[in-house]
Amino acid sequence: MSIRASMAAPSCHTIFAESFFRRNADLFAPHLAAVGLDEKILMSPESEIPLSQYVALWEVLGREVSPSIGLQVGIRTQSSDLGTYGHAVRCAPSMKLVLRCLRHFISVLAQGTRVGNEDDGKSVALSYQITDPAIVQRRQDSEFSIGIALNLMREITLCPELRPIRVEFEHAAPIDLSFHREVFDCPIHFDRPDNRVCFSRDLLDMPVRTADTRLYEALEPFLEQQRKHRATATDLLSQLGLHIASSLGSGSVSLELVAGSMKMSVRTLQRRLTKHGLDFSQLVEGIRRSLAEDYVARSDFSLTEIALLLGYAEASSFSRAFRRWTHSTPKHFRESHSGQLFSDTAIGG
Repeated sequence: MSIRASMAAPSCHTIFAESFFRRNADLFAPHLAAVGLDEKILMSPESEIPLSQYVALWEVLGREVSPSIGLQVGIRTQSSDLGTYGHAVRCAPSMKLVLRCLRHFISVLAQGTRVGNEDDGKSVALSYQITDPAIVQRRQDSEFSIGIALNLMREITLCPELRPIRVEFEHAAPIDLSFHREVFDCPIHFDRPDNRVCFSRDLLDMPVRTADTRLYEALEPFLEQQRKHRATATDLLSQLGLHIASSLGSGSVSLELVAGSMKMSVRTLQRRLTKHGLDFSQLVEGIRRSLAEDYVARSDFSLTEIALLLGYAEASSFSRAFRRWTHSTPKHFRESHSGQLFSDTAIGG
């Protein structure tokens, strides 16, 4: 179990490696360099991994290993792989506290993400979504996270046959749904507002067989301390990301422009950036790169149109920046991603 006395403020949204990377070292190791990650994270649970690189790693695995790799790994991931966050979920003395723990403490494990739970009187839903606006291609992470949610419910109830009544994903439906149907055995819907797994409301009455009240009470204050520390930076990064992304087309994204759109003074914004160790120009560059890769890979916009959307005056300037980011021309990048095919309509399983 990983206990952290203090954490340095990140310059971007991050996720902790925890035991998860070590246990999946053979899967991840051959592909880390493709997204700029070092192999040392495989044996260092304390490593903070930029969320954008973590999600990009999943997308590489989806292309190079298996189109359903996220779900394949998620459905076998256990609470012990998720550090203190996972241990608290496992130890929570009631299903109500399990759901609160999943929702309230997610930023301790992963910033720039949101977990929710809803009760409509007939069913209970666990939802998940990345809130970082710069991360657009994220199918594998979504399926991985919903797979984890289902497996955690099975683990803590000691009920391996537990099945959801409905599953939803925000991405378009993959062509091959055979593994999804095998795992969930329920209707599966795509192109939805977020990702969620829904259970009968009877879930709330199921006992938590792995509960350890004393350990949960010991872990909760620590998690709350870390949540406050991480959530403050998460909120600022999310706000900045949205305002930067919406300002890119203006041609010049300045601190003054973003501060004005956030309705605060330049001095106040600069002070908040300094407090959290954030570099404004690096944030702009990261968001511009992420959106550029998505536009090139998944849209039919011309290079000139993409350049204008991202604030470049000329397509040639955009192409030079794109080669610097990806070591590939936009044309070759688009061709290499042309195999990421999805069906055009949502499919119910």
